Amino acid sequence: MRWLIRMGVLLGLGLGFAAEAQTISVKSEQLSLGAALWVPVVLNAAPNGLHHYEFDVRVEAPEVAQIESVRFEPSLRAFARFEIAPDGDSVRVRVDDQDDVLIAGATNIKLAEIKLRGTFGGRTEVHVTVIELMDDRLNRFNVAITHGQLQVAAGADTPQLVVGVDGVLVGDTVKIPIILTRIVSGLQSFRARVSLERRDVATFLGAEFPFFAGQREVQISPDGDEITVAARDEAGAVGAGAKGTILVWLVLKGDLPTMDGSPLRVLSNNITEDNNNSGPFPTQNGLITVIRLENLPPEFFGPQPRPQERIGDRSPLLVITINDDKREVVPESIQLTVQDVSQTLPFGWQSRGATWDSTSGRFSVDLRALGVRLSGDVTVRVRARDRQGAEGRFEWRFAVLSDEQPPPPPPSPTIEDLLDADRDNRLNDLEILQAITYWVQGRELAPGLKIDDLKMLTLIDRWIKNSPLK
Repeated sequence: MRWLIRMGVLLGLGLGFAAEAQTISVKSEQLSLGAALWVPVVLNAAPNGLHHYEFDVRVEAPEVAQIESVRFEPSLRAFARFEIAPDGDSVRVRVDDQDDVLIAGATNIKLAEIKLRGTFGGRTEVHVTVIELMDDRLNRFNVAITHGQLQVAAGADTPQLVVGVDGVLVGDTVKIPIILTRIVSGLQSFRARVSLERRDVATFLGAEFPFFAGQREVQISPDGDEITVAARDEAGAVGAGAKGTILVWLVLKGDLPTMDGSPLRVLSNNITEDNNNSGPFPTQNGLITVIRLENLPPEFFGPQPRPQERIGDRSPLLVITINDDKREVVPESIQLTVQDVSQTLPFGWQSRGATWDSTSGRFSVDLRALGVRLSGDVTVRVRARDRQGAEGRFEWRFAVLSDEQPPPPPPSPTIEDLLDADRDNRLNDLEILQAITYWVQGRELAPGLKIDDLKMLTLIDRWIKNSPLK
């Protein structure tokens, strides 16, 4: 009877383990004209971990919003890269999880966060296209995608210049755009002068222009509280009827934390259209807010050899990634100590055999090149300090086998190994669902491993009896 009930449940689910399939989703959001927000791209689960992934994010209506930047979790930053299209309508993201941060069983994984800026009132879909998504067994994910939707509040009906709204940490920089919401006859050139109402809150550092801008001009006042920018549309990219065009990004540094921030006021502007009509446009002032976060100590990711690992190489390469919330690790403060049964070895950033890469945050010690031999249980301790004085510490252990020969490779996984996701030596309901799905579809769990009829009967028998797989 129990078997009949369970089989009824399976049939009711359509024998489809796809109901439990992995999904990538983008949350729908809304924002005001000129404002920006970070939208996460989330994978709901990775039963077998993640080896690497690559995907595109595209804004279907680029006049409504543009992609400005991408950020990642601290543990993934060293292995991530992205490329934004010149017109800001799409971005390609790739991450190679070299330190095995995204382990088997991870859930609600933030693959990346995309910064979107509202440039024109309206609605647009935010689409994700997966190029490659591979687990730690180098199997492709079969994911469903839930696209997001972005709603930007409508601005004034008449064409105008809008200065964006954004925030920044004390001492960091931020790019705030000047947006041309609409133009009738196409853009020939522009000039604008913008001031910080509170000169103590932030400082203008410069400006960045889009690809179409030529004959660029940037002038900053001695106090850094006023900037004048100008350029021509030499590429003819801003044609008649263009909407939501970013003319320039103003680069500012946060100086003084304030809850209210400082308005960014447009003191003057002049727009020349392709028909040679010239004059000022109506404007909408922007805002910059500056906050101070409690300084976090450096964090440590991806130690190699891995914690609790047993290795055969008696002179391993030691690697660890050190990240700081403001990326201000003081190299001179990095101290790594290796201790085994007979010796204690200290290393710093300039020690022989040690390497420090400030860009990726990777600190390594090549014991093999030095000829240092380890044995037994090994303890590695590392400490580092940032420029604000916060210190972080980390410790991990691994074992070096007495035999100099590396241990034999692990046996190839069996069907039972691949199905038993929770490693309890029994099949639960979700695991038998997966087995039935592969059996019905005739797919291989791994190269050369297919569930035949006899194996399926054996698996169902063990599931019904709740008996061990091995």
